[in-house]
Amino acid sequence: MTSLLVELYDRHVLEKNVYQAYISNSDELLFLSLDKIDDDEKFSLRQFILDQVAHVKRVTFRQVSLEQLEAQLDFSLPNYDQVLLDVFGGDSLLAISLYQYGLSRNLPIVAMDIENGKQYKWQAGRLLKEDLDIPTLTIQELIALRGGKLLKSKRPIFSQQQVVAIKKLAKLAIADPSHWYQVTQFFSLAKTNDLHAETEKTLANNGKSYTYPTTLIPLLQEAGMLQVKLENKKKVVYTFPNQEAQIFCRSKGHVLELYLYLLALESQLFDECMVGGEIDWNGIFPEADNVQNEIDVILRKGRSIVFISCKMTDLAVEAINELEVYANHFAGETCHKLIVCTGKVNPVYANRCQEYGILVIRSEQIPNIIPMLTKYTKKQKGK
Repeated sequence: MTSLLVELYDRHVLEKNVYQAYISNSDELLFLSLDKIDDDEKFSLRQFILDQVAHVKRVTFRQVSLEQLEAQLDFSLPNYDQVLLDVFGGDSLLAISLYQYGLSRNLPIVAMDIENGKQYKWQAGRLLKEDLDIPTLTIQELIALRGGKLLKSKRPIFSQQQVVAIKKLAKLAIADPSHWYQVTQFFSLAKTNDLHAETEKTLANNGKSYTYPTTLIPLLQEAGMLQVKLENKKKVVYTFPNQEAQIFCRSKGHVLELYLYLLALESQLFDECMVGGEIDWNGIFPEADNVQNEIDVILRKGRSIVFISCKMTDLAVEAINELEVYANHFAGETCHKLIVCTGKVNPVYANRCQEYGILVIRSEQIPNIIPMLTKYTKKQKGK
């Protein structure tokens, strides 16, 4: 016995075409649209559903016209033992036409309201409403739906002592980015082998000297980012406890990424938090000319996803364009986009961010980023 679910294709939010496949028990899905569906979207959606939803064996798409709808469906639907029509969402005219078709052919009709977790159907002269258990896609699944692949990400766990120390270091770095750059340059220049270094306390590069940051060492140790083995007036011997610690001490911007990650975790508002999400553009890895991108911080609450770009420099147009492209490609137009910038923000660039729907968080606003993000997401959802 073969069953079919007929869906109205949602061309605005790709993931809204996925949830019905999980909810129904149908063997096959048929998506209808008055407009041509992009080939890349069809490929990604079909592949995702077939990979993720075990009971679905086939996914097809059909561009239809209102005038020929009855004839087109009459040609296809008799091949199935069971047919269910979902008339919620998509094009309004197509929804009405599909509803009329279902009535004329005595086919079961439902309206699955994914956003509110409800299903409606007309039975015995009255409207019946029932709750739906709507699944949520993970960050990895949302990226896979659009043809990408999350190659790696970090969800580090720290003790309370480490969290306090990391936040202190972050505040110092945000208050004086140039000094923090000096610190990270020292650790970058020191010759390191297997996370272990023996080095002079003053290192030179391109005519500039960088000094061992004595005053910050206690905080770095409390944060679990450094283990000092030996120290005298001229030399120091230290070890990074792990790769994460080495990146923290050597990368100017990583302290900001970790700070935002910790603030998100502490808020307990998000279902998923990750830092340093490395994404393959087309999901094929490895391959020649492979294209990969890294999103500094990625958050998810329910079916909403947030991409955050961290910049401990002046805001550049390249950073704005990158975030816009990455967010739209990997998470769709409904992705919430933030740039956290400790440097100067040119008014022209600020206006461009506003046009793109990107929220810009400046240095003095960083401690309040979570309430600002909450207000921003509510505003974006209401548009």
